[in-house]
Amino acid sequence: MTEPSEALAAAQNLVGGTVPLPHQIHSPEVLCPAVGQAVDLVAGDEQLLRMLEAAVVQLHQVVEELRLVASGTRGVAESVHGLTAMDWRSPAGDAFVQRSQRLRGRAEDLAELAEETAALARVSIGELQQQIARVRQDLQAAQAAVATAASLGVC
Repeated sequence: MTEPSEALAAAQNLVGGTVPLPHQIHSPEVLCPAVGQAVDLVAGDEQLLRMLEAAVVQLHQVVEELRLVASGTRGVAESVHGLTAMDWRSPAGDAFVQRSQRLRGRAEDLAELAEETAALARVSIGELQQQIARVRQDLQAAQAAVATAASLGVC
């Protein structure tokens, strides 16, 4: 039985013109299983393509949400910190100032973490888009091979 990588190579060769035309084909038993594998790959690759595209959409949403988290966290921390500028000379005022300073530090850490995660998500989006492009190329090659074999009546 032909392995998927062999089927893809056969499909690409057929489309690329390196497989001889039907009157020159010496071994349709090799080509036909490869075309059959290409048909199987088309269905699997179409599902994979949909999954990858959905993942890209979700990652774009995550990036936007992380941007909002970073911005909102910094905004809240700055608002709370702004209150510490008041001259509170009391135990409660001193405690509030200390807590707000810790909150500001934690908020900055959270904002940085959100930004770093968003940056990693953007890199992942780029990688997924490259994988999508490869899957589309493979799909086109397999579809063209199947169409060519069907139109030539080889298999």
